[in-house]
Amino acid sequence: MLGTAGVLVVACLVAALGVVLIGRWQPLAGGAGTAAVRSPSQSAPAATATTDPTLAQAQAIVAPAAAPSRLLVPAIRVDAAVEPVGLDAQGRMATPSQASNVAWFRPGATPGDVGDAVIAGHLDWTSGPAVFWLLGKVRKGDEITVVRADGSRARFVTDVTSMVPYDSSTDALFTRDGPPSLTLITCAGTWDRQRGTYLQRLVVHATLAPSVGGNRPGDEGG
Repeated sequence: MLGTAGVLVVACLVAALGVVLIGRWQPLAGGAGTAAVRSPSQSAPAATATTDPTLAQAQAIVAPAAAPSRLLVPAIRVDAAVEPVGLDAQGRMATPSQASNVAWFRPGATPGDVGDAVIAGHLDWTSGPAVFWLLGKVRKGDEITVVRADGSRARFVTDVTSMVPYDSSTDALFTRDGPPSLTLITCAGTWDRQRGTYLQRLVVHATLAPSVGGNRPGDEGG
């Protein structure tokens, strides 16, 4: 989680979207009932080749997932390129460079790995509706697929959709422990001209779907 008093402020100045992150991002430490997360400063043990199929499968399950390259949300006809982003100069989650793209918070969880991966998209743009214009139509049970750089896929199923105030806490987001999940964020509600922002944020949460065949959970192959 990002600090102890994170504030979710998606800055929707028509063509701008971001998440204000109070405090320095750090992976949560492992604890009772949680998965231990390796600090970015710690190097992972080098993988070794093996001819044992059982061991090879086990290594594939625990190996870090490849970075996301596309986001597919069939219910709202989204097929968007994913831009990896970090923090901007104001300490906010950086925004997608194009209305049709989405942004994945690279310092956080990778879609399909342990923790909650966060992907944000613009609601609108100077030219009109943007990639997440119809995100509010996503319903419980709708599928969301992340296509990874290596061609594999992580399939998620939507379980919760909520509207929150623009200045709500992000204490529950950006985690690096717990079940693999995905959160999509965009602006919503009424445009406040004085504040220069929409007054609500739409948050769509999805959980990694059960494994297919012998693949790691959520993997569907190329």
